[in-house]
Amino acid sequence: MTTVFDLGVQPWCNDFLPLDRVGKEEKYPLRLVHCDSCSLLQLDHTVPKEVMFADHQYLSGMTQTLKDHFFSVAIETLKQLPNVAHDTLVVDIGGNDGTQLLQYVRAGLSSSQVLNIEPAKRVAAVAEQAGIETIKEFFNNDCAQTHFLGRNASIINASGVFFHLEELHSAIRGIKHMLADDGIFVVQFMYAGAMVDGNNFDTIYHEHLCYYTLQSLENLLKPYGLKVFDAHLTDIHSGSIVAKICHDDSLYEITPRYLKTKANDQKYTLEEFQKFAAFAESKKNVLKEMLVDLKTFEKAKIYAYGAPAKGNTLLNYFDIDSSLIDKAVEINDMKIGNFLPQSHIPIERETQDDLPDYYLLLSHNFADEILERNRENIENGLKFIIPFPEAKIVGKEYFDER
Repeated sequence: MTTVFDLGVQPWCNDFLPLDRVGKEEKYPLRLVHCDSCSLLQLDHTVPKEVMFADHQYLSGMTQTLKDHFFSVAIETLKQLPNVAHDTLVVDIGGNDGTQLLQYVRAGLSSSQVLNIEPAKRVAAVAEQAGIETIKEFFNNDCAQTHFLGRNASIINASGVFFHLEELHSAIRGIKHMLADDGIFVVQFMYAGAMVDGNNFDTIYHEHLCYYTLQSLENLLKPYGLKVFDAHLTDIHSGSIVAKICHDDSLYEITPRYLKTKANDQKYTLEEFQKFAAFAESKKNVLKEMLVDLKTFEKAKIYAYGAPAKGNTLLNYFDIDSSLIDKAVEINDMKIGNFLPQSHIPIERETQDDLPDYYLLLSHNFADEILERNRENIENGLKFIIPFPEAKIVGKEYFDER
């Protein structure tokens, strides 16, 4: 392993704190390393899945942008299946609140044809309330062997979870067991190449154990008789790849966009990852100095917009805390009333009755949707600070330039 980026000792990013735990959060090494054998970018310290995911608070259905993306994935994948029948089964591993599966229902399947596997009980309850049957377990080979007779899942989806898996090889064995002979395994993952291009190191946190290129994903799947036949880059989460995978002996043809994605993928080497880390380190003080200046010279009121996990990597690596950010505003009830880990910034409900001078946009991966949602406030003088690819302040001129 070659160390690429050492972000110090940090709490895990979804450890949102009730008042009685403020200052008592556990912290762990956060180091990005590169495997010189299989080319996988990964963390060298694993926080147990039972700590991070048994009661995590992320909900997929909070943004319309993500819902729309999931719907397009559902429509496209159903069209790629050779046959869609009444017994077509779609399984979502780590399916969260059921948002992706609801898009398959919207695309024409019945609710009896979709199945969620989600260990976080409160999140699973949201899916069940939406009519999505949910197995409340961590997914691995044992789970697959227990609940599936074998090769009966037409589509298996892993959206934003395939890089979370502590039992990665066990999970792949389970997927191999479940996937129908002509089935499609859909992996949606934040792309290491997009992280490098956008300088958005905030996607590095303990829940994200793996940071895939297309090549490292293929290196992982090959020993299991699985191959990628389709892959393309999307704008979701500041740059994600949607990869379609099948059994080696399936008849799916390699798509032209896979070939294009694979050709571009070749440039993301250890050297490029090291350049990315050096650039991020060189910008470490820029955002904090901007906030200090706004507080000192303008006496500005600054809130964080959103409380995503990635925001905690940004704040904690840059040593930004509640002395600079008065509070974070959220619409996710599971986070409201808690505090961000390490920075101890309180999380309150977003309201039009209490607006700051500046919002630090921690959920910058949904910038267009959020800025449009706040168009009237921005037209009236509210400004947003967007941290990536480099920190900048945007106001009403944003709409004039579009």
